Amino acid sequence: MATLILITFCMGLWQLSRANNKQLLIEQQAKQEALPPLLWARGTPPLFRPLRLTGQWLPQAQILLDHRIEAGQIGYHVITPFQLSDHSIVLVNRGWWPDTQPPQASPSPIVSTQAWPRYIELAQTLPADHIFQNINPERFAAWSKLPQPIAYALMQESKDGLIVQHSQPAIPPERHLAYTATWWGMCLAGIFLWRRFKRETEL
Repeated sequence: MATLILITFCMGLWQLSRANNKQLLIEQQAKQEALPPLLWARGTPPLFRPLRLTGQWLPQAQILLDHRIEAGQIGYHVITPFQLSDHSIVLVNRGWWPDTQPPQASPSPIVSTQAWPRYIELAQTLPADHIFQNINPERFAAWSKLPQPIAYALMQESKDGLIVQHSQPAIPPERHLAYTATWWGMCLAGIFLWRRFKRETEL
């Protein structure tokens, strides 16, 4: 029982630490996103910094991520590759669109680079034409016959009518605080049971 109490207490500390680290990451991300756009033409871009990309769109390799919900409606995330001046590829999530015929991309996009998204996938689903269920650099390169993308980015603003997607942590700090409360609640329950068992065995 003492071991379980110690484990649940330590798990609560761990979740509290994760909440703090996640909050620091959100604050650092907000500072980066508040900076003015940086002209970017070559090399791996910095995370979260607004960038004005220099190069060209590759609409022939555009893909759609299926079953993305916006305001209760199912649609697609439009992912269009952008080729920088050094020929490296950035995959740009241009936003949400309700059907399979999104408008063409506007030139000189301003984007914010992100960590690669992670989607829940029960099994690897092959793309149907240009419609994907999930995306990663290897899967895109194998399908498009282009070099592996060096980064994933979100549009900062849309001039094409798409609903722009905003960056957010996969698990917010509040969720970790809730986990902390759960673990420490179990810890207190363990202390209570331990004291009660000890009192009964001493009678």
